[in-house]
Amino acid sequence: MAHIFNNIPFMDEMMAYWYNFAIMFEAVFILTAIDAGTRGRGRFFLQEMLGGVIPRFSDKDWMPGVIIASLLFTASWGYLVYTGNVSSIWPLFGISNQLLAACGLIVCTTMLIRLNRGRYALCSAIPGVFMAVITFWACYLQVKDIYLPHGQYLLAGLAMLAMVLMLIVFIGAFRKWYRLLGMPADKTDSYGETVKEVVG
Repeated sequence: MAHIFNNIPFMDEMMAYWYNFAIMFEAVFILTAIDAGTRGRGRFFLQEMLGGVIPRFSDKDWMPGVIIASLLFTASWGYLVYTGNVSSIWPLFGISNQLLAACGLIVCTTMLIRLNRGRYALCSAIPGVFMAVITFWACYLQVKDIYLPHGQYLLAGLAMLAMVLMLIVFIGAFRKWYRLLGMPADKTDSYGETVKEVVG
């Protein structure tokens, strides 16, 4: 990143600045992502899943539940870091990040079709499908060429799990598109706009 920025005209004497900028950006981004993934999402999801078995875990303010879920999720991150390294874990993070972006575009397309804005739907559908296909292919290559040959079965399993879960989301979205495209826009939502389907 520093070398790329350093090749910009009139920036060729700022290599030290660009190098520090790249390190700070990467460190802040990684730490923020891990913190948000562990504390903000992972712990809440784990508590919700455990709440299906032990109802007390559903209470997000119940301190024993918060501590147990935090310890389990943090230990999982620690295990991944201990058994792997940044070069093996980082691609998995990238895969999940890109699949999440593709999922956002696919969901946006569904919303546009539902709101009878089909003429704009291709603006999000094309990049969403393209990103999904490219990321699935990259994930397949990562599992086949790197994780499995090096015996990193946990990372291979997590990558495949991410692909399967996202594939379920995408298939559900595509089926919804097909159903919505065949529906007439004959309903009125709470804003007084004509839509194909009213939600909530």
